[in-house]
Amino acid sequence: MKLDCVKEKITEGIARVEKTTGKNLNLPILSCVLLKTDKNNLIIRSTNLDIGVEVSIPAKIHKEGSVAVSGSILASFLACVKNEKNITLELVEGNLVIKTNSLSTTIKAQSSEDFPTLPQVGKEKTFTINPAVFVTGLKHVWYAASHSTVKPELASVYVHPHDDSLVFVSTDSFRLAEKKMRAKDVKDFTPVIIPSKNIGDIIRILETIDEDIEILFDKNQIAFEASGLYLVSRVIDGTFPDYRQIIPKNHSTEVIALKVDVIDSFKGSNIFSDKFNQIHMTVLPHDKVFEIKTNNSDVGEYVQKIDSSLSGENIEMNFNHKYIADSFQSLDSDSISFTFNGQNKPLIIQGVSDKSFLYLVMPMNK
Repeated sequence: MKLDCVKEKITEGIARVEKTTGKNLNLPILSCVLLKTDKNNLIIRSTNLDIGVEVSIPAKIHKEGSVAVSGSILASFLACVKNEKNITLELVEGNLVIKTNSLSTTIKAQSSEDFPTLPQVGKEKTFTINPAVFVTGLKHVWYAASHSTVKPELASVYVHPHDDSLVFVSTDSFRLAEKKMRAKDVKDFTPVIIPSKNIGDIIRILETIDEDIEILFDKNQIAFEASGLYLVSRVIDGTFPDYRQIIPKNHSTEVIALKVDVIDSFKGSNIFSDKFNQIHMTVLPHDKVFEIKTNNSDVGEYVQKIDSSLSGENIEMNFNHKYIADSFQSLDSDSISFTFNGQNKPLIIQGVSDKSFLYLVMPMNK
């Protein structure tokens, strides 16, 4: 194998794929990226068997071939190459030799024959979308997925069509996040459950795409295609819970407050929260009191009243401080509404001017 390519192109390509390499003691080849010639292109591929990505960049091919090298080593080396426009890659005596006008280096390589192929998803079911829409939906909810793999469908993000929107949902059974994103022809989208451990890589890679992407579906995989890019992820073959049943249709108490005031208060209260991250919320509409309180016997106590608009019945409840604070990143409104539906019932958090995001939190026992 021998080829010439633009240094900037291969650097971008390696940056896209390198972080999806795997650390597997039984399959050390997964820590590598595959470099393979294909007509007038260099194919760069990586996989951890759960998610895989392939990037194609233009290259001048002198000799066909393929090689597998450490993704982290190659990425680190390319980051150190400055003021060079072109770069030459050549397989010499089983190792990869990289040359520019001013330097030459050799990277130990492995046989490409052991490198896994990526699953190819057919085009029987496809959907086209702006990647920014898909990324935004994932970012708004994926932190609420379970960290346990006992129930794989809860350690995932569920994406499904509803009316004129794609709906992104995740839950760990203690809290739930739902984001609706307007999209065209959503009827063509096949509902899918994507493992949350793959979401970070999907977001990172799709964020670099500035053209519409094509999404391909089958029973076991979801794939994303754009010019010079193929990204494929395993999906969960299961049933996501019927979460709409637990979302209250009405409320008995409502609090509306400025987002910045709530965030500042939660930053202060976090200093004094206990080992259970417990926060006590008191709402007294007739007395115009919305108060949050945390207490830690080793540190002290924090109490703050937040200016707000209140309505409904008096209520006092405990929640996980972190669970509520996590939702602030997804609220795109200047004001936040907290709606309660009675004692020991879930709390609903939404932006006042943007109802496309809904966050549900279950209360804690005292």
